[in-house]
Amino acid sequence: MNQPFLWGGLLAFAIAAAILRLVVGHPLLRERSVRVGWLGAVVAFVSGLALVFHCAAMFFGPWVDAVSFLLAPADMVRGMGAGSQVAYWLPAAALVVAWRRVWGPALGALIVTLAGVGVTMYWPFPLDVHLVWLTALIIVGSLIPTLLLRGPRAAS
Repeated sequence: MNQPFLWGGLLAFAIAAAILRLVVGHPLLRERSVRVGWLGAVVAFVSGLALVFHCAAMFFGPWVDAVSFLLAPADMVRGMGAGSQVAYWLPAAALVVAWRRVWGPALGALIVTLAGVGVTMYWPFPLDVHLVWLTALIIVGSLIPTLLLRGPRAAS
């Protein structure tokens, strides 16, 4: 964990975006917002957790390894083989599917940043390049729910 300011700043940004959304109570870009059903919300949440786990296994290994049942999946992720790629690309694709109705430019930004993270992770790119793509993805991934997503309707 050699980038404490980066990770701290990104965590603070994501938390601030979530708090802003909760305080305001609606998407900030109402005219562009779309409703996400329960299934889409669950898929997006689980996909997000899987992507966070993938990143945590790579950058915060000692913390992840402290949880015994996470050791084997974390080792698989760190192995950078086919299992690691499935553990990244499958949740990335599921997140895109879950948010497929989002405003086109925002969905495009999500797709580009997910691809940028994946390519710079599995092809030989310097760590700094990968961290720039991760930063962009975390910002885009935090802004989409804050700006563009409405929750499912309550059952009547």
